[in-house]
Amino acid sequence: MCKRIVTMRFISLTLLIAVNLFCFSPYVDAQQRKIPKDPFQITDSSTGTLISEVLVIPRYSSCSGIAIAPEGPGKGTCRDYLDKPFLYTPGESFKLKTPKFTGLPLFPIFIGKGRTIHGILIVAMKYRPIFISNLWIYNEDERNLKLTSVSDDEWSLIMKEKLEPIVNEPQFNCTDYRFWDIPKDECSFYVYYNEKEQELVKSFLQLD
Repeated sequence: MCKRIVTMRFISLTLLIAVNLFCFSPYVDAQQRKIPKDPFQITDSSTGTLISEVLVIPRYSSCSGIAIAPEGPGKGTCRDYLDKPFLYTPGESFKLKTPKFTGLPLFPIFIGKGRTIHGILIVAMKYRPIFISNLWIYNEDERNLKLTSVSDDEWSLIMKEKLEPIVNEPQFNCTDYRFWDIPKDECSFYVYYNEKEQELVKSFLQLD
């Protein structure tokens, strides 16, 4: 009798988890859907010349704790951060993995840690950087980017106020929330580069 009760409880728990995963999956898919691999064409806005290489810096957020799905109140901790920078050659397939979540969905409650990518900062030397947040929408205009060249003085200011902090500081408060496409009261980041990624960013920006 005891063995039968244990078996029934195990089956019930298994079915409960399966049902919750099924109910929760549309929300997970909506937040973590794949980003198209279609190439970006990145050109000089004045001359139309193709820019040969850019630095891509993704912006993420992570939240851990308890939340009511899909967008209800919760209790936990959240932070925005920069991570996994890489070099990209315009015209090539754009490969950017979406982050995964870890935890247990007990619909409508989610317990665990979720990560979301909000967009990417595209940097080319002596050009004004741009932040792209609509990575999931594909049309020709969205993938044809035009960067504006800047003077040496403006580039020095961009380096000092916007780019050097994301190399040299483990955490920083940004001075231009529009630059990062983020609410004004949330414009604070952690920087999670590993040693190799930090060297890559420093090398590209010629900070060695």
